[in-house]
Amino acid sequence: MAHAPKHKFQMTLIAPEKGMSEIFSKIAKKMRVNLQVVKGGELNAIETVQNLSPDSCDVILARRIVARHLHQHTAIPVISVELSTLDLLRILQPYVGHVRKITLFRTDSPLSGVNYVAHALRMEIHQCIYTTLEELKHKIRTLERDTDLVIGGILAYDLAVPLGFAAINIVDEEEIACRAINDAIEVARFQRKERQWNLRLETLMNTISEGVIVLDEYGTVRCSNPAAERLLNCSHASIQKKHILDVMPGLFTEKELVTHTALHARVHDMKGKTLVVNRVPIIFQKKVMGTVCTFSDARHIQQAADNLRKKVKSRGFTTRYTFDDIKTRSPRMQGIKELGKLYASTEASLILCGESGTGKEVFAQSIHAASPRKAGPFVAVNCAAIPEGLLESELFGYEEGAFTGARRQGKAGLFEIAHTGTLLLDEVSDLPLSLQGRLLRVLQEKELIRVGGTQIIPLDVRVICATSRDLSLQVEKGEFRADLFYRVNILSLTLPPLRERPEDIMTIATPFLLERLHRPPAANTLDEQLGPYLLGHSWPGNIRELRSIMERLVIVANCSENISHWGTLLSSVWTPSPSVSEPAESNHEPSLPHLTGKQPLHCSAALKDQLRTAERNIIESTLNFYGQDIGKATKALRISRMTLWRKLTRQ
Repeated sequence: MAHAPKHKFQMTLIAPEKGMSEIFSKIAKKMRVNLQVVKGGELNAIETVQNLSPDSCDVILARRIVARHLHQHTAIPVISVELSTLDLLRILQPYVGHVRKITLFRTDSPLSGVNYVAHALRMEIHQCIYTTLEELKHKIRTLERDTDLVIGGILAYDLAVPLGFAAINIVDEEEIACRAINDAIEVARFQRKERQWNLRLETLMNTISEGVIVLDEYGTVRCSNPAAERLLNCSHASIQKKHILDVMPGLFTEKELVTHTALHARVHDMKGKTLVVNRVPIIFQKKVMGTVCTFSDARHIQQAADNLRKKVKSRGFTTRYTFDDIKTRSPRMQGIKELGKLYASTEASLILCGESGTGKEVFAQSIHAASPRKAGPFVAVNCAAIPEGLLESELFGYEEGAFTGARRQGKAGLFEIAHTGTLLLDEVSDLPLSLQGRLLRVLQEKELIRVGGTQIIPLDVRVICATSRDLSLQVEKGEFRADLFYRVNILSLTLPPLRERPEDIMTIATPFLLERLHRPPAANTLDEQLGPYLLGHSWPGNIRELRSIMERLVIVANCSENISHWGTLLSSVWTPSPSVSEPAESNHEPSLPHLTGKQPLHCSAALKDQLRTAERNIIESTLNFYGQDIGKATKALRISRMTLWRKLTRQ
């Protein structure tokens, strides 16, 4: 017996006699099926089913001969109630040894497999086929008197019993009724699921903003939605069963209609509109069985793209850099980069320490881009750049009327904007003490209350802090709260200044120049000619200073016709600070600090030592840059091997 459905199925039974309706009603009640009984014959049944709709009836049940005719008059599934070979075996088994000769009356066609039942039960079963009532009466009257049992429907039963024959009415068999209702439940369940799926699909097609046209394997339109008809300026009926190339001439070639490859963003002009069309094949058993075409008005796509771009860019809540953008040959920096990737997979607070211009925000963006939060916003705020009076409302937001000049509808703070993403607090060391306590609470409780508000707003934000100062020293001086320091200093990365990783100077400078120069030379030319000039500088402004100098060089180089030596061109636009030594053996004397009358005369000896140290540093940096290749180093420094050796061994 089938399980009772969650929502009762609605069934209609066509019953020519009372006994059939009683048995089916009894079984339907047990199975919790709503059964409507219609009494009458075939003509009455046809009139009844024509008035039924799929909303009021899931399945129709009728005897075999009636069911056959009802199929032609309704779209509702019709289940035939009839005897099966198994039913016949079950009915006859109790009569084994008591009856030998049996006549089975059937309409239209014999029951298959009867001979196997007869052989198994050692009985003689004769099938008698009739098509009309008069034929049935005649066959029963002429039935041989040695027939032990008559089996058939209610008509055969009613005619055989008065003539003294033992008879069985198969419609009175509960097993047959039970099986028929079980079959009907399975069909109804399938039909209901299919109708629900079709309703979902129809709702989707009717509500989607894109135009959708479904084609069969021949390119004929089989389905379309209102958006497609609106974009094509045509009615539903006018495009159904038409070839797609008749509906949208020139959209595809005949070959493209049968290709297994999807086509995306095809631009097609039609009736004064520019449409962006996609084609996706429906593939079954490696054959294209149809195609789904979607298309949109190009103006709407452009407008949406512009709006999104303006919104995202104006708010600046996206990342521009990843770890791939951090180029380094420094083993120390490579280790820090790998540690940053490890930290990206965690949710813990992080402090980035380093001098100004060492790339702290680039690292923060890279960590966000490699984290599980990469789909969320990246919000950066410089705590030193916002006046103290505005910083609280910028960070935590405010409600309407919180202060004079506040927006009428209030404003979300940067913490709220960074929800599900990352918030970078740059120069966190400049955060006023009055706000440090509130920041600590937000970090601990992961919730905030806007300025002037009362509602608690939950947060899901990872906080990265950046500073160019020693926060532990500030804690000792009482300029930074110790509890906040311990809360944000769960993880830390210290980025070394450029002077501590000279091997990265040309790694940064050369690609920068090659990207921007109109007529870039070979990379090794830039390395050899600029390396000696750049490696000796201490770069107090770090990467920011280096990029600034390279930007200046690009401007001049792009305006120059012939460049004989890149080092000479650099010298014409850049005068290094006093900490810089010119390449050795050049025609220029090292730049020295101006002496004042207050300085002692013996200072000259100290200056000489400083110059020798600077010279030695330049030589060592150049050797490191060229991998200890003395030939390349002497060529770049424009000195001989003996001079190089003498300067390195001089005490």
